Amino acid sequence: MLKKIKDLIKPKVDTLNTITIHKNCIKNNLDVIRKLQPNNAFFPVLKSNAYWHGILQVLEILKDNNFPYLVVDSFPEYQIIHNNSKFNILIMGETLPENYNFFDYRRTTVAIYNIDTLKYLISLNKKIKIHLFINTWMNREGIQKKDLNSFLTTLKKSKKIILEWVMSHLYDADEIGNNHTDNQIKAFKEMTQIIEENWFSPKWKHIWASAWMTMINDPFFNARRPWILLYWYSPFPAPVKKLENLSPALSLTSSIISLQDLDKNDGVSYNHRRISDKKCRSATIPFWYYEGWMRTLSWKLTYYYNNIPTPQIWTICMNISSTLALPQMKCWEKIELISNDIKKENSIVSIAEKANTIPYEILIRLDKWIRRVLW
Repeated sequence: MLKKIKDLIKPKVDTLNTITIHKNCIKNNLDVIRKLQPNNAFFPVLKSNAYWHGILQVLEILKDNNFPYLVVDSFPEYQIIHNNSKFNILIMGETLPENYNFFDYRRTTVAIYNIDTLKYLISLNKKIKIHLFINTWMNREGIQKKDLNSFLTTLKKSKKIILEWVMSHLYDADEIGNNHTDNQIKAFKEMTQIIEENWFSPKWKHIWASAWMTMINDPFFNARRPWILLYWYSPFPAPVKKLENLSPALSLTSSIISLQDLDKNDGVSYNHRRISDKKCRSATIPFWYYEGWMRTLSWKLTYYYNNIPTPQIWTICMNISSTLALPQMKCWEKIELISNDIKKENSIVSIAEKANTIPYEILIRLDKWIRRVLW
């Protein structure tokens, strides 16, 4: 009650930069993805601050749904979801051994691929549900086939550790026309058979990768875990019909904080790397590589003022970038830096192409302190 009163009386401070999370887009994406595999268990992934959309904001959007688990990568992410929701949580990344003392195992399942971690969990003498992460040639983490029997022998020593899930990760699911995925699936099934021959009966079987949800429908697997797809950013280099109704869920606006009149041959920002070839005005925007972009994107981007495109110009700085000012621009007006319209020049996908990288890398550069609001 006291918190609600404080929220009512505290000043409502606006920000120069704001990320908007479009909740109807995430809800729509959830429906679209579910229809791809309607009979499977569904585990949304909120790792990496919900792919930089904000864990708390996405929790608010998902709160009325019923999922077996929400998935995170780290102990700090686990704490946020545990303290702010009633969802069960799967933590798929490792943590320091002593941190395993602090999980609420009534609501928590952990992914295991290190024998020392398994031994430590057994030593806790608690009822703990685990998901075995097996290595099917992604070769980053996971139990290798040659070590599986030894791992299962150790697992049998405990009557309190419950093997709930077997999982792995595809390394090439977004490539069409190769047999890498088929080979990984074959390896997964062979290792699962070894697990079952040791008298374990995993409830769920899943081999990860957002891409494969659109391409493979094998009844052997009974769970799906959407990563970047939940926020729309497609793992495929070309459009996929099954994903055409997904919608990007993030946009970002900044503010015009200064307007500068320039004469011909004037420059802006450090070193005047380029000079103006005619009289013009420059609008200054308090957003750049501290907030999320790379300096190499200078002169490559497009901003939108009242839905009118205007080029980003001059060299980017620590906290400032510039755009070519339109005659009607005024200080403190809003300007759109990122659109959730995939067709616009300032969509995340378009920005990633200009930076010669992938949407993931653009998303994770957006500073966590930028205010995120639901709309």
